[in-house]
Amino acid sequence: MGNLNLVNWVLGAWLLIVVVKRQLEPRVIRFKVNFFTLIILLGVASIGDAFQKQHLQITPTQAAIFGSLSLAGALVFGWLRAQSYHLWVNDQGLVMRQGNWLTLVWWLIGIAVHLGVDHLWTGSSVTLLLYLGVTLLAQRGGVWCLAQRQYPVAMQANQVRQAASHHERHQR
Repeated sequence: MGNLNLVNWVLGAWLLIVVVKRQLEPRVIRFKVNFFTLIILLGVASIGDAFQKQHLQITPTQAAIFGSLSLAGALVFGWLRAQSYHLWVNDQGLVMRQGNWLTLVWWLIGIAVHLGVDHLWTGSSVTLLLYLGVTLLAQRGGVWCLAQRQYPVAMQANQVRQAASHHERHQR
């Protein structure tokens, strides 16, 4: 399981660095499900690979207990990071978001908890990409909901901009 573990660490570390860096910068709020779906699918493929090629052995009871803990951790820490964001409306009428030191602290604690659970469960980091995909989706969904509640009119401009951007990409 050494090679798979290394791949998960490298991909997970790269993704975390890119994501956390972007979360600490001011950004227009968007909700792109395709990106999170891709990470989740890579995570599921990694777990499937561990079962097929690395002979990962997990009992149904272990899967239920640790899978539930991992999912709960991903959702809770995603929600906590969403709560830590600063939201505002910029001069163009778009809702912006920016993480802060608390966002970073929640990332560190969440990853440490997940890696601890993952190591107890599988003895590796095989579920890291799946965890990252789920927690990022929970965080982005949480930010979107908070922004919708706080700035319902301005969020319409964000939706229009996102739809236009999506349409332009598909026209190319």
